[in-house]
Amino acid sequence: MSAFHFVLSAICIGVANTGIEWFFISYLFHKYQATTPQTWRPESYVSYTYSTALSVVFGLLFTFFYLKIGSHYVIGHNALSDAKLGIICFACFGFIIEIGNAIYVNLDKTFVVGKLLASCVSYMAAAVIAGLFYW
Repeated sequence: MSAFHFVLSAICIGVANTGIEWFFISYLFHKYQATTPQTWRPESYVSYTYSTALSVVFGLLFTFFYLKIGSHYVIGHNALSDAKLGIICFACFGFIIEIGNAIYVNLDKTFVVGKLLASCVSYMAAAVIAGLFYW
């Protein structure tokens, strides 16, 4: 993977992650977030900027993970194999963190389902995108 492909993969994963989180968390499950108003900080352009920057950092880190580790455990140029890697990463990392947060933070149960769906789809998309840029 060239440096250009690495950066392009990270940016694409960041954009996809931002879109996925917007769809699941803001569009589909935002109304359930409103049931726990004491939990949330006010939204602003600064918080959206930080969130988008974190999505790109996620893209960088996931692309690095895929390059160094994940590419050894998938069938080359097979989106289904990459998606399975994404599900395994979600189960190991995202699922545990989201459930752990839901135990201690006052979140609506339906909103937690939305966060889990967003996390799972984000990991799957990241693995597929990184697989597309891996040569």
